[in-house]
Amino acid sequence: MKRNDPQALFERAHALMKSSSGGDRLTQAAEAMKCAADKGHAGAINNYGAMLQHGRGVATNLVSARTYYAKAAEAGLPAGQFNLGFMYLHGLGGEKKVSQARQWFALAAQQNEPDALTHMGRMCMVGEGGPQDFEAARDWWQRGAAQGDGRCAFNLGVASAGGHGAPPDFVQAYRWFATAHQQGNPDAKAELRKLLPVMTEAEKALARHGESGFQAEHE
Repeated sequence: MKRNDPQALFERAHALMKSSSGGDRLTQAAEAMKCAADKGHAGAINNYGAMLQHGRGVATNLVSARTYYAKAAEAGLPAGQFNLGFMYLHGLGGEKKVSQARQWFALAAQQNEPDALTHMGRMCMVGEGGPQDFEAARDWWQRGAAQGDGRCAFNLGVASAGGHGAPPDFVQAYRWFATAHQQGNPDAKAELRKLLPVMTEAEKALARHGESGFQAEHE
């Protein structure tokens, strides 16, 4: 593989980052990543944006980070679309534009980018950056939960217990919190313990139907 090939530079940058805890190697990694990015490698464009954002191997520069994220986003890279949306959402490196953030999150979420699915669900649930849409919020989170994202499953539990956009459903809430717990969400176990005292015995039985090795932990 040619030394100046974008993919070769991208791989070199990753190898340097992996073997470095800072110093010259990280600086070299940033230089290689920038070279790959400037040659049009979409992953490198996004990664160099992240290095600029967090000051890894290069001075922090949020304006430039946003510029690189924009290039990655426009190239169709889901991670770049999410990162650009995040910059718009929080006003990093430029003007805060919540509606723009939602648009970029939507594009990334359509490609099942995990962070974008989480954010899109929240924005639809509360009506941030666009219309409130409870059904869409649940749909985004369900897509995330189906991929094993414990944040999305947890959010579905909260929505089900609180009756956001639908009557409260403790059975569904229990099932989603149980799923979130199994997916490693650290807050789900506490929510299960809060939920059980307000559930009827019939609801508990229905919620636990088909459960394997999980019930005893929450007695």
